[in-house]
Amino acid sequence: MATEEVMSLEEAVQDDSDARKIIVRLLDESTQVATIKDHFSNFGAIHDIDLKVDDVGKSRCFCFITFTDAAIIDKVCEEVHSIDGKEVIVARAIPYKDRTKTNKLFVGGLPESLTEQDIHSFFDQFGKIEKIETVIDQETQRRKHFCFIVFDSTDAVEKAVNGKNPPRSVIHKIGKFRLECRKKFPEGHPIQKKFKEMRKQQMDIYPGPSIDTFGYSYYGYSSYGYPGTFQPYTPTAFSYGGPLRPNSQRGCFGYRPY
Repeated sequence: MATEEVMSLEEAVQDDSDARKIIVRLLDESTQVATIKDHFSNFGAIHDIDLKVDDVGKSRCFCFITFTDAAIIDKVCEEVHSIDGKEVIVARAIPYKDRTKTNKLFVGGLPESLTEQDIHSFFDQFGKIEKIETVIDQETQRRKHFCFIVFDSTDAVEKAVNGKNPPRSVIHKIGKFRLECRKKFPEGHPIQKKFKEMRKQQMDIYPGPSIDTFGYSYYGYSSYGYPGTFQPYTPTAFSYGGPLRPNSQRGCFGYRPY
């Protein structure tokens, strides 16, 4: 059998395994594999249980379970599970290669003159758009300077950002306007949490209104995770060898390099 055929067979087996796998979190430290098997075998035949332990053999309180039938995974994840008197969290195990993928795109730096149709017409080159989510400022009743685009596939977002993960982003131009685009993950996602932590550290180092590359206060979306409002900022301090430039001329962190 040719090497290419062997590799494709291995990939197919791996993909099938991923579809049949769940992750169980918040297990009690004393919970054993046999107990886990007794509980989950009620849903279907189990192929393998991988209970994670540390260097000294102590349970890390989570495990992976691979069933023989992928069709039962949804039912298993919908149920509430309690093992050894403790409620555990059960979810599909997301393959590592898919953990950095999302079908949601953050677009910042939106001027008011760009309509939703303008945004749709430009970004549909990357894939089919399901919806565009905009946010209205409750005080001004005007659209904030960012939006989220939800595509029907993760491949569309990968194309839009050239496969880059936050905090890295890509600049797209619609006419004369430069828009900053990056992947948007759910708030509990490890990448999103790390990104928010980085933003918080940045704000601790540079206190005060946080000005982005385009002169907006993070487009009215503070730290890309906490709702905020657009607040024009006129600095009066001097730094980096001279006075700060107007918003439209400032670079990263609000400073233009000299």
